[in-house]
Amino acid sequence: MNLLRFVMLLGALMAYCYTWGQTGRPKSQIAALATDTQVLALVRPFGWEFEQLVLGDSARSVYQPYARTAFRWQGKTWHRADLDGNGWLDLLVVGRRRDIPFVFCVLDSGNNRLRIVRNFYSALDERQPMARVVQKKGKSLLQYTSFARRRGASGELTGRRTLLLAYKGGGFIPYERQPTTHRIRSLTYTSRLYYHGQHDIQVAIDSTGLARYSYRSAATGDTTVPTKYRQQQLRPDQQAEVAELLNYVRFASCSSRYGTGNENHRPRVTLSVTYEGGLKTIHDSSGGGTLGLAQVYNWLEALATPLTGVKEN
Repeated sequence: MNLLRFVMLLGALMAYCYTWGQTGRPKSQIAALATDTQVLALVRPFGWEFEQLVLGDSARSVYQPYARTAFRWQGKTWHRADLDGNGWLDLLVVGRRRDIPFVFCVLDSGNNRLRIVRNFYSALDERQPMARVVQKKGKSLLQYTSFARRRGASGELTGRRTLLLAYKGGGFIPYERQPTTHRIRSLTYTSRLYYHGQHDIQVAIDSTGLARYSYRSAATGDTTVPTKYRQQQLRPDQQAEVAELLNYVRFASCSSRYGTGNENHRPRVTLSVTYEGGLKTIHDSSGGGTLGLAQVYNWLEALATPLTGVKEN
């Protein structure tokens, strides 16, 4: 009798767990997509660029440069995969906006919290982006390609590059097989941008995870605008994330200097990291010497969002 009751209770418990698993987790919006129209309805609320998005065969013409490559048009303009590794399906969209390619990802942070990620593309440096999803060691990665912004003497596309990208620290950065494992003790990040004025940001994180931020934006030469200050204790997961991101881009092996110092509309950045191996300082007048470093900068500046009012891309 006791055995029968045990079996009945066990069956009821399993049924409850199954039901909770089916009803306790919202159905993925991305998993439910079946048509181009549904994809458009999903992304258009993200802004005016996405309102102009064109999918399907109507987007084929802008991808002609890849007709004889592995990135050739496959007849489908969106692809699902778990790109950020959190167990929720994400979306790679390869479409057209007006007469140019428009490539971006829609990532599901969980429970249908969607956001656009397009940090792999720089309108200042490149044109004709294209991407596809590939599998490597059981992980979904992006294989991304583009041409240099500047055309050749006869107007031809030049400087094509292809990158294998993994999602880390809020964006896509070059896939690294062997990240370093340095212990990060502290870091300081400063950025100065001259564009319709002067904009200064500083982020400093000490060995306890205490982060201090400062921000000032004013017309060039205006000394009356005060600097804003803020500080907060980073959560353990935030401390771990920035350490993982720095090690993934192998910061200690990065060049100590990027850019010529004459780039327009780009911030001048200095990043200093103290770790068990010493001190690494990077001077970057290009504002993003590598795609990985650019994401480190984005991550740090996102901490100062309450001061700057600028949301992370």
